[in-house]
Amino acid sequence: MAETQTPVQAPTEANGFRAGLTLAALGVVFGDIGTSPLYAMNATVAFADPNGLRNSILGIVSLFFWTLMLVVTVKYLLFIMKADNEGEGGDFSMHALLEEKMKVGRRTPFIFLLIAFGAALLVGDGVITPSISVLSAIEGLEVAGPDMGHLVVPVSLGILVALFAIQRFGTGGIGRAFGPIMLLWFIVLGGLGIVQLFNHGYTILAAVNPLYALEFLWHERAQALMVLGGVVLCVTGVEALYVDMGHFGRKAIQRGWLFVAMPGLLLNYFGQGALALGSPKMPDNLFFSMVPQGWMTYTLVGLATVATVIASQAVISGVFALTRQAIQLRYCPNLPIVHTSSQVEGQIYVPIVNLLLCVACVVTVIMFKTSESLAAAYGMAVTAAMGITSLAYFYVRIKVWQKGLGWSVVLLALFWVIDLSFLASNVLKFFSGAYYPLLIAGGLFILMLTWRMGRKAITTSFFERQETMDSFLEKLPEQTYTPIKGTAIFLTSDNNYVPVALQDQMNFFHVLREENILLTAIPDVKPKVKHGRIVEMVKLDHGFFRITFRYGYREQPDLLELLRYAHDEVGCAIDIDDVLFHFNRERVFITRSRTLWYPLKALFLFLARNSRSTQENFIYPPRRAVETIHPVFL
Repeated sequence: MAETQTPVQAPTEANGFRAGLTLAALGVVFGDIGTSPLYAMNATVAFADPNGLRNSILGIVSLFFWTLMLVVTVKYLLFIMKADNEGEGGDFSMHALLEEKMKVGRRTPFIFLLIAFGAALLVGDGVITPSISVLSAIEGLEVAGPDMGHLVVPVSLGILVALFAIQRFGTGGIGRAFGPIMLLWFIVLGGLGIVQLFNHGYTILAAVNPLYALEFLWHERAQALMVLGGVVLCVTGVEALYVDMGHFGRKAIQRGWLFVAMPGLLLNYFGQGALALGSPKMPDNLFFSMVPQGWMTYTLVGLATVATVIASQAVISGVFALTRQAIQLRYCPNLPIVHTSSQVEGQIYVPIVNLLLCVACVVTVIMFKTSESLAAAYGMAVTAAMGITSLAYFYVRIKVWQKGLGWSVVLLALFWVIDLSFLASNVLKFFSGAYYPLLIAGGLFILMLTWRMGRKAITTSFFERQETMDSFLEKLPEQTYTPIKGTAIFLTSDNNYVPVALQDQMNFFHVLREENILLTAIPDVKPKVKHGRIVEMVKLDHGFFRITFRYGYREQPDLLELLRYAHDEVGCAIDIDDVLFHFNRERVFITRSRTLWYPLKALFLFLARNSRSTQENFIYPPRRAVETIHPVFL
């Protein structure tokens, strides 16, 4: 039977919670983009012409201003963030929306593969963000004391290792402090900018005129793309505005950007530009040169370090959430997931992902050593992900919303003018480090594609050999077996076929429970399913029932609670006190079939052996469960 579904709502803002949601969004959503002043301007002015410093600085600051306005305020806040899936954001949410409208056959649609690659790029961003953020903060020690430069790499490594070590304790305790600290950070950013404007004059404010940006790009054509590769760093973390939308809602993120984050960032960038114009010699580090050397530098280094840790924490948590979504959307094996909070469902910890991220960040810091050299690698991940998000949004407009093709093409073209310009600027830096996130994303994409293709091949082969339930029930009266009291629950991916555990039970033990339920779980494209969870319940012959239910990709359903609901509300006669769950675990064997290229088969076998079983997606009493091992051949 089917029931009417009530949509999952985004976080409510009624009853005075607006300020709290906005403050919380500052601590999680804006951590990454909020720390970009540490390195973005330094990486960009390195390409400025010393002979025409005034016009170069005005042009660069103008590019910063209009990039923040057009990319963050216009593209993401006004357009992209409207493509939510019941309040949830991120490219995988658009993937879920498209799955409802596009038929997925034997071949996965190209846009789905592209979205998966975009998700892999965001994981690459999760490697680079902690590395460059912590490095750029600790590099303030070089400004405070030139003889302390040798401490930058070891101190950064120590902070990163400590950051990943505490992930297993969860972010619930320190999470409440994130918002106020980031609010202080943005106030400091704005205050430092105002001081520099007061000390060096307001000439830099003319950069609001877009003609300075256009004139700079025209006259500096030879190095314009290189400059854009630095400018794009001011919008690093913009994808977090979209990915984390489900936690706080679009309105809270919009308020946090318009009233706190954007003013603080713009004032600081204008202040750094004023400092560059007013200094007889270009400072080695524009950000930390905004305060006098001494105790103020050390204080700013300390605050910047805390801010970068918060930014890193937000990205790491985002990678955990992304991994979980990938598992539910069948792009990733079932990895062990630990819920670190008994109150907040979204606070999770993925041990193997945490370990791999830690190792990758340590290797990254050792390889690149400075935030300036790492900036080239950072831009590639951000710009490629932005371009993919624009294309996914285009597909949502025409496939899901049924918007006109003409305006959708115009929007995509406008978005891509910016996205591809920034992407081209980073392609020029490919051998300087831009290859690095592509290498990470390429490896992750191969893993995701291998898992998806392998699972599809096994599923096809499995059901070709299985007996249908209709045939099984038709021949059942002729079988010799012993009936046993109680209810047996068989979790199966397709209840039209006989579960392996049921076949083995009949073939080897010749026993059958009085009541048998074929329970099929369907991962829903929505994050949560609160109502209408049971999609179908059919009573078959000989005490068999067929129950199909849905669960969201952010849920871990309680099977016993589901059965109680079926017993009380639907009227299924189930003895809740005497149920036995039967699960099937696959063991993969590699054959000479041509389903996959042999190296990919070996990779799939490795992933399968390190994947947790399907039943671990659900909550059930472990003492009432039996597991059957079933060989599958790839």
